[in-house]
This record gives sequence, C-alpha cells and structure tokens, in this order.
Amino acid sequence: MKTHLGILMLTLLSLKNVYPKNQQEAPLTINLPRVEYFQNPEGIDVVRPRFSWELIGEGRNRSQKAYQIIVASTAQKLENTTGDIWDSGRVSTQETNQIEYAGMPLKSNTKYYWKVRVWDEKDQESEWSESSYWSMGLLKFSNWQGLFIGHDVGYSTADKYDSLYLPPARYVRKSFTLSKKVKKATAYATALGLYELRLNGNKVREDYFLPGWTDYDKRLYYQTYDITSSLQLGENVVGAIIADGWYAGYIGYALFIYFDKVREFYGTNPAFMGQIHLEYEDGSTEIIASDVTWTVNEGPTREADIIMGETYDARLEHSGWDTPNYDDSDWNPPKLYTYPNGKLQAHPGTLVQEREELKPVEVTEPEPGTYVFNLGKNIAGIAELKVEGPAGTKVRLRFGEILRSDGNIQTDNLRKARATDTYILKGEGIEVWKPKFTYHGFQYVEVTGYPGVPTADAITGIVLSSIDTDASTFDSANKMNNTLFENIKTTQSANFFEVPTDCPQRDERLGWTGDAHTYVRSATYNSDVAAFITKFLVDLDDAQRWYGAYPNFAPFPFSRVNQYSPAWMDAGVIIPYNMYKVYNDKRILEYMYDGMEKFMQFQEDASTDYLRPGGGNNWGDWLSVNEETSHDFIASSFYGYDANLMAEMAEVLGKSDDAVKYRQLFQDIRKAFAKRYITESGQTTEDTQTTYALALYFDLFPDNLAHKGAARLAEKIKNNGFKFATGFLGTKHVMLALSKYGHNDVAYKIYQQTEYPSWGYSVENGATSIWERWNSYTKSDAKNSDLNAKMNSFSHYSFGSVAQWMFQFALGIDSEDSGYRNILIKPAVSKEMEFMEGSYKSINGTIASAWKWKGNRLEMDVEIPANTKAKIYIPTSDPSRIKEGNTSLMKTSEVEVLASNETETIVLVGSGKYSFTIKM
Repeated sequence: MKTHLGILMLTLLSLKNVYPKNQQEAPLTINLPRVEYFQNPEGIDVVRPRFSWELIGEGRNRSQKAYQIIVASTAQKLENTTGDIWDSGRVSTQETNQIEYAGMPLKSNTKYYWKVRVWDEKDQESEWSESSYWSMGLLKFSNWQGLFIGHDVGYSTADKYDSLYLPPARYVRKSFTLSKKVKKATAYATALGLYELRLNGNKVREDYFLPGWTDYDKRLYYQTYDITSSLQLGENVVGAIIADGWYAGYIGYALFIYFDKVREFYGTNPAFMGQIHLEYEDGSTEIIASDVTWTVNEGPTREADIIMGETYDARLEHSGWDTPNYDDSDWNPPKLYTYPNGKLQAHPGTLVQEREELKPVEVTEPEPGTYVFNLGKNIAGIAELKVEGPAGTKVRLRFGEILRSDGNIQTDNLRKARATDTYILKGEGIEVWKPKFTYHGFQYVEVTGYPGVPTADAITGIVLSSIDTDASTFDSANKMNNTLFENIKTTQSANFFEVPTDCPQRDERLGWTGDAHTYVRSATYNSDVAAFITKFLVDLDDAQRWYGAYPNFAPFPFSRVNQYSPAWMDAGVIIPYNMYKVYNDKRILEYMYDGMEKFMQFQEDASTDYLRPGGGNNWGDWLSVNEETSHDFIASSFYGYDANLMAEMAEVLGKSDDAVKYRQLFQDIRKAFAKRYITESGQTTEDTQTTYALALYFDLFPDNLAHKGAARLAEKIKNNGFKFATGFLGTKHVMLALSKYGHNDVAYKIYQQTEYPSWGYSVENGATSIWERWNSYTKSDAKNSDLNAKMNSFSHYSFGSVAQWMFQFALGIDSEDSGYRNILIKPAVSKEMEFMEGSYKSINGTIASAWKWKGNRLEMDVEIPANTKAKIYIPTSDPSRIKEGNTSLMKTSEVEVLASNETETIVLVGSGKYSFTIKM
C-alpha cells in the first residue's frame, strides 16, 4: 500500500479494534439535523416538511429503537423542551429521514424551532440534538404586498442576428426609518430576471443568480432572508440590482441557429418585487414593500448577460446608493410591471454560490499587451480583477478552455457566446471587481488593456456552482484513475448550475435530459444533490409536452423541430427512480407520478407490438466511435427499462394494480425485444457494444442467453484493444454490464486504458475536466487546438458517468432497498488493480470500502454507519479462509455468514468497522 493513502486508510485500518463484548457503549449522538434536506432553512413553503438526521455511535451493531421530535414556537420553549407546535411522542422505528411533520397547521412568515432525541438498541436515551429551526415563507398570495418595479431603459432597434442587445442593469432603492427596536425582520425578494439584494451597503447573503431559472409561465421563485441583525435605529436603505438573466437575456443556442426569437423568451424587461416584514419589540408590525415610493436608476453595470458577459464602468458608480444619507433626488419613479402567469413559490433547490478560489499557476504574454492567466483547471465561474490605473482605462477579460498553438486562448468552440467581461477604471487607487450576473466556462483568462504588466494576483478564479462535491472520496493504485475522479467532480461542479447543464462555456448551457439521467447516479455519489435534483424535476415536470413526452432539455424556453428524443425523454422516469433509491424520497415519486404515467401512455401509443420506433428525432448513442446503434434499438430498450422502473415505483407508492400492469408490460416488451434483437446464439442482431450494454443492464436478455451476451460484449471489447466504441448512452452501461455479469478484469482494463477512445486518453492529454468528445484535444498535435470546433466542449459530464461504476461496482457501495438503510458492499475485486478505497456520505451516514492485494491475500476494510446493516460479499467460496480482525470468521459472533457459493461468501454485519483478510 502506498503512503499517499494517508488519513482514510488510517481510519479504515482502525477497523481491527474490536470492542469488548460486554462494554457499555455511550448513547447515540445525533448529527446533521435537517428539514427538507437543509440545515436551518429560511422561507420554505412545504406545508408538511420532512425531518432527517444522522446517527453516530461507537462500537458495532448500533441502531435506533425510537425517536421523539418536538417543535416549538420560540427558542425558549424549545430549550425548556415544550413542544407547543408538535410533539411526536416516542415513535418506535429505525427511520431517520423523510419523517413528515404532523403538528398544527404552519403559518406564513413564522419561524419554528425543533430538536430530536433517540433511543438506541439498548433503550439508552440520547442527548437532544442541537437546537434547529426552519421558517415558513409566504404561503398565500394575500401575504404579498409588493409590486413588480423596474426601470425602462428603452428597446433595441438593431438586427437581432447581427448585433447583440445587452441593456444595462437596473438599480432600485428605498430609504426607511426605524424609530423603535426590532424584534424580528424578514425580507422576501424575487425578480423577473436576476436580482442582488442589498441592505445598508452590503449584499444580503452570498448567493448568485437569484431567484433562479424556471418556466416563468408556471412558477416564479423567491428567497427569504432573516435581516434582523442588519437593521439599525434611524435610517436604513434596501436596494436591489436587477438584470435580464434567463427571463429576458440570451438563452442557449437560439442565436446560433437563427431562431425566430434569440432572447426575451419569457419577458422583455427585468423587474423586482420584495418586502420587509418588521416585528417590533412592542408587538407592533409593519411591512415595507416595493411600490411607487421606491426610486430607480441605471448605474455602472452597462451590460449584464449570463452568456455574453458583463461590462462595468466604475466611473458611473452611485457611491453609497444603498446606504443611509444618500441623495436620490435625481433618481426616477419606478415603472410597474404585472405579475407573471406562474405562481410564487420558495426556491426548493440549492443556490449558486462561490465554492472555491483559484490562483493562477502561470501567466504568459503570447503577444505584446495580451496576458493569459492559467488557473490550473477548467471551471465554471467568474474572474475577479485587481487593477490600478488611470480613470477611463478599459480592461477586457475573455475566457477559454484551451490554448491555441500560438499561446492565445481558443474561443471558436464558444460559438455565439461572446463570453467577455469589461471593466472601466475610475482611477482611485487599487480597484477590485467581479461580475454579478454572468458566468463562463474556462481555465484561461485573457487580459488586454491592463495598465502596465499584471502580476499573478491581478486575476483570481471564482468557482461558482449550486453544489459542493464533498460527498465522496476515492483513491486507487492507478494515478490516472485518481485524476479522472477529480476531473469528474470538477465537471459536475461546473455544470450543476441551477439546472444540470450540458456545458458551461458555449452558447448552450441547457438542462439536457439525456445527459442528466445518464449521470444522475454518479452525481449522487459525489454530492448531496437531493434538493438540487428536486428542483430540476419540477422544471422537467413543467416542461413535459402536452402529448406526454419529456423534452430534450428543461426548462424548455424554445425548441427546434424535434422536441424530444428517445433515451433523452426517459429522464422523467429514470431520475425520480434514482432519487427514491438514493434518498428514500417517495414524495418526489408522488409528485412526478401522473406525468410519468402520461409519458408511458405516450410511448405505448407510439409502439407497435411493444417495440418503440426510434424515429427521426433521436440523438442516439451520441458521439459513439466506429459503431452505430439503431435508433429503434435504443428507443425500445429504454421503453423496457422505463416499464421495469415504473413497476417498482408503483409498488412503492402502494399502486398495486399499476405495479402489476407495468410488470406485465415489461415482460411483453422483453419478449418482443428478444424476438426482434437477440439471436439464439446470444448475440444482438446489431452486434455493437452499446446494444449489449443496454440490453444486459436493462434485463432485456432472456435469462438463458444473458451470460452469452455478456461474454460477447467482453469479447468485442478485447477485440477492440480494450477500448470503447460507445457514446453517451453506451459507455456507462458497458461498465455496469461487464461487472454485473462478472467480467471485472475486462472492466478494469478498459477503465485504465489511455489510448483513444478512453478516459485515460483525455487525462494523458492534460484534461482537468471531462470532455464532450473522446478526442477533443491532442497535445502532441499543436494545431489540433486551432480547429474551428463548433461542437467541442471541454466540460461535459456525460462521459463522467463512470463514477457510478467506480462506487457501485469497483468499491461495491450500493443500497439493497432505498436510502442505504440495508447496504450492499460487493466490490469488483480484480488483480488488474492493486488497491482501491473510497467512501460515500449517504443520507444515513458515511459508508467506506477499501480492498488491496498483499501477495496471495486480499484485505477488505469496511465501515458501516450507525443504524444500518450491510451484506458484504467476500470473493471466496470457502468461509474458513476468512479472518475478521484476528479471528476466524467462523468463530466471530459479530458477523453472520448468510451464504457461500462457488465465487463468494456473503456475510451480514451491523454498523461499525470491519476488517477482513482472505487467503486466495
């Protein structure tokens, strides 16, 4: 074992410490109490919110026997353990998540305080959890008193295809005076467009791109802020900066394809609405709402567009505009705008925030006055500029993912995305600026117009994302694979940006459904995406076409002729299923179920004898190499997979008749599929890697032929030099099918491959992210980067879907039921890899799995969180060859042997740390 295994292996090796059998362990400890997947959320609108927590307990076989939740109207009552809003009483269950509130009706603009305690397997009572809270947003339309206000800056008369229209941001403000002490102050804000809320000179909370992207004809999100500590006696000022955003700005590739409309898909002018609810210490209340008494103006932000970039003229700043004692007499009264068609709702997902800062690793000057800053990896975000110079100096920032052979940035692959930020100095010492309403996909920042020669600290990369990729760890004997894992996380972070976008750099950035469902299980291993995906499923449900199909992307502001594609539209079934499997979330199944049924009916109507035609509107196995799988095969295989998942979800929801219907549908599809596409010899009629991968993983092969089909898939990969011939759909499923049918050695060979096409090929060519194409760039061919590649993204997570195989099979971390209460540890052990280790922070706590070869011995280390159990599959048919710690497995009382067969021994364990040594 190499020394770089470090802290994780030290932790895993401590698994050999066996607790004395009669030692009385301390009571369980409660960790991470949450409501609707958030800690202390402000302004939710779920009327029956769900509670969850994790448990920590020393020793083994620790479990929860019962819990009690109390909810109080004040912090003091909670401290006194008075549940005047709800007291669940002692509830005998092991459940620690998706527990619904069942108290009195919840009220708008109200904060609730809660805590939980548990009893363990020996009936020991835990300490109460830390005091937590959540607040309710505005649940009724009558609670809203604000008006939508904005500033009319005129309209564009230029040709929409030849000239960009990038209007300035608008500034709105309101001064108000507090003459008595405030007990509680809450702000509610939203915008048609994007907004940044300001209060007494400061940004309120560090979120970007508020209120979020949605179909404004269906819903408009708002945010809630506790601003009590930010107010003062005397004058206060609330303000907002608003910009076009997704509401009125450029979206996707509409300009690139000369669509009839290229911007303003939802509306023309951005508008802000907000209000502050004040509760004074004397018991009186007041609401300060956006209305005609506010004032509006333009300001220094002269252009602000998500795709095109931002221009800021610091000479035009209204110094102190959002602070007291500012004279706004030359500002204008606001223009009033109507409510959108969509209903106001609290944003259900995770918001875009700064996740990391990057300092340049190199600064070059490819030509005089042009400086290129290399941030070391390909991210989504913005660049912060630090500069000093004369007033009026114009510094331009452009962004690129790779360099041309002459050292300049490559921008051809951005297509119509201008992706340019400009800062005009005011000439008052050191100036620091970063944009508010745009973002870019980039590793390199080109700076021109800089006064003098910039030092490395002139540019700082700011990583923006809706998520943190901190749910997993991974290490292996192959350094390339370790780099691949980091690249996968980097790319997921770059594209989980309000919606799961396909890419962050070019004029697209759309929530492509095929990419999303292919990657969703990988996403759950790398990050807690429960709230993020919940929000995206709302978008997907809103975007469902009237005839039943889910579209190619969501939200769905525009469409080409073809609105949907088989194997893309199936996201409407596959993603909810994975949310249930990973997070035990039945509520999202209930929310999506009617739409899923409508979708299945759409597929049935379009089918003949249980087979779905691919039709002309099918993206197919996008970017496959040298092999093409028919659209009909792909459509029918996903139809079968959908039916199988629907049967399971119907059963979970207690819809037994539907479960029977979909199980029968799956069997009918399976029979028809085999007749059409699978020969008696076990080969598919099309004989591509993708056909075997999909049919095997989707259980469409006849039982007596499945192993022959898997053998043929392995043979094809060997004959192809252990390289892929697959695209977006086939690649992930090749790995899953190989290990599902025991061809782990072949899976590891292709996993570690470095020749084209492979993951290692991109890593060997310097990739810091996942590419859209297997061969996006070759460092040995300097001119390769000069190609005018209009469809070449260097940040595209689809091929990163191998992360699912890495955790579910290579490390063997999976859930037997839903939500990782009954865990499976079944690593795909192979001599092709010396060691592998990793961990995953599930909704029930951290699961760790490690294995390594030591001569003719295999060592396996496992950690199972409290209140769960695990079946561990040990790759030997002889249990007598296994030691747990220093004790023969046959003599230990803490590990139960369930079964053994010709390839493995299956043992059952409770929570705790376990170390197995196997003589092979």
